[in-house]
Amino acid sequence: MLNIKNSEEYDNYLISYVQSYTVTKFVGRGKYEKTHFLSIEEAKRYERILKEIEPDARIMLYGICKPPHTNLIVSVAIGKNN
Repeated sequence: MLNIKNSEEYDNYLISYVQSYTVTKFVGRGKYEKTHFLSIEEAKRYERILKEIEPDARIMLYGICKPPHTNLIVSVAIGKNN
């Protein structure tokens, strides 16, 4: 693993290993609707459509990645800056 100095660098490191994307929508206490995508463009388009239909919905886009430093699958939140 690289010499990472802060959480932003770590997030960028994880994003470089993203294999797929998940859009989650909060539907109730501890319940989320999840939709999976292979490309960021599809995921962002779906996120935009959900926001148009329901502007107050709590929606989050995650990158699902498999970085080389672990055997685990890691999800990283992808915000407006990524």
